[in-house]
Amino acid sequence: MSTESAFRPTTYCTILQTSPEDLVDEFGDPMDNETAAATGVPISILIQSSRQFLPSENRMTVVEIITARLRPNVPVNETSRIKDERTGQIYMIEELVAPQDPFGAASVRMILRRVR
Repeated sequence: MSTESAFRPTTYCTILQTSPEDLVDEFGDPMDNETAAATGVPISILIQSSRQFLPSENRMTVVEIITARLRPNVPVNETSRIKDERTGQIYMIEELVAPQDPFGAASVRMILRRVR
């Protein structure tokens, strides 16, 4: 039985949580909260870029796809944000997949979008 995830961490991160009882803005949307749920969490962040043609604007553009992996015991959900401790970048989670692994702990895979 394997107890380790099958990924190699590239950096450490802080998991930022926004709780439902937080204040809301003038539109009723929850405001971002800087409450750290976990710090020093090993994470693998991979940024891939590709060129795509936009026919409506008749030009090429560069699109970044940011994929990340975490260990399964990390308290992360769809409303969490990820702060890269090395670069200071903050990412929001667009997609969160926690596959089941019959042989042990599977890594949690995320698609991220850079916030700031």
